[in-house]
Amino acid sequence: MKKALLYGSLIGAGIGFYALFRNRPETITIEEELAFDDAGLLKTTTEDVFLIASDGLPLALSIVRPTYRPIKAVVQIVHGILEHRKRYLHFANHLAENGYAVVISDNRGHGQSVNEQFVLGHMPGMTRMVEDQAEITQFVKQRFAHKPVYLYGHSFGSMLARVYLQKHDAEIDKLLLTGTVQYEKNAKMGCLIAEIANKVAGEHGFSWILKKLSDFDSKDKTWLTNSEEHLEEAMNDPWMIPGYDNRGVATIWQTNRELKNVANFACRHPELPILSITGAEDHDITGGNQGLLDTENTLRRIGYHQIDVIDLPQMKHEVLNEVESPVVYQLIVDFFDEN
Repeated sequence: MKKALLYGSLIGAGIGFYALFRNRPETITIEEELAFDDAGLLKTTTEDVFLIASDGLPLALSIVRPTYRPIKAVVQIVHGILEHRKRYLHFANHLAENGYAVVISDNRGHGQSVNEQFVLGHMPGMTRMVEDQAEITQFVKQRFAHKPVYLYGHSFGSMLARVYLQKHDAEIDKLLLTGTVQYEKNAKMGCLIAEIANKVAGEHGFSWILKKLSDFDSKDKTWLTNSEEHLEEAMNDPWMIPGYDNRGVATIWQTNRELKNVANFACRHPELPILSITGAEDHDITGGNQGLLDTENTLRRIGYHQIDVIDLPQMKHEVLNEVESPVVYQLIVDFFDEN
C-alpha cells in the first residue's frame, strides 16, 4: 500500500512539473474530419485541437486546410458575441478550397473553451481575450511556418481584432472585419456601471441593470440575417450561449472603449491592408455611414492608410450568413488573393 501511494505521488509530481515547464504552445488533438468533392476526391481536412493558453485554459480550435494543394496563407478567425467557432466551418471550407488554411477558436467563455474557472458566458477582461488571440497567432506561425497570417474578426471579434493591433499588428499581413462594431459614445458609462455591478453583485452575477443597458442576450435574433434558414439555425443552435455574467459584459464595454484610445496603438505596420465588410441594414451595430466613417477615420488617425470599407445593401449583421453570401465570400477571397 505504501509503495502504491509513493508511486502515485511520484506520478502526480511528474505531471505537475510537466505542466509547469512544458513548451508552449501545446495542443491536444480531439478530432479530425475529411471533406470530399462529388468525384470522391479529398478537398479539405478539418482537425479539432485544444491549445493550452499561458494560464492553462484549453482553447478549442478547428484547423481547416486544403488537402493536396499549396497553402497561400493562414486565416485566423475571431468570432462574435454569444456564438462559437463551428458556425464558421462552411466559410472555412470555402477558404480551404481556395488555397487557404483556417484556424478558428472558441473565444474564452464560449463553446468548448471553458473550465471550472472560465464558465460559459464569463470573459475575464479585454487584455486576456486579446492575449489568447496573440498566442493563437504564435501557434499558427509555428504550425504554418513562413506563411502569411490574415486576421479576421466578426462583430465583437472585430473589436478584439482592432485592439489586437495595439501590440501585434506586425504579426499579421492583412486584417478583415465584418459586422464592424462602431465606437459607442456611452462606452465609458457602460464600463462604470459594469464595474459597479461587479463589485456589488460579483463577477459571476447577472445584474438586471447591465442586461437592460446592454441587451446582449436578447431573444430577438432577426437583426442577424435576412436568411430564414440561417436565422432558424441560430435560434436552435445548442452551442449559442444565453448571455454573459457581469465580468463578461464589462469585458465587452471595456473593449469598445479601447477602440478610441489612439495613444495605445504602436502602429508598427502602417501599410497593413484592412477591409471592412458590413450590411447596410446593420446600422445599429455599425453606426451606418457615419459610424463606419468614424471607424475608418480612427484607424487612419492611428496610422493605417490602406483601408477599404464595403457596406452592402439588403444585408444585416452576419454577412457570411446572408441570402447573397456568395457575393461576400468572393469579396473576401479577392481581398486575400490581392498581392
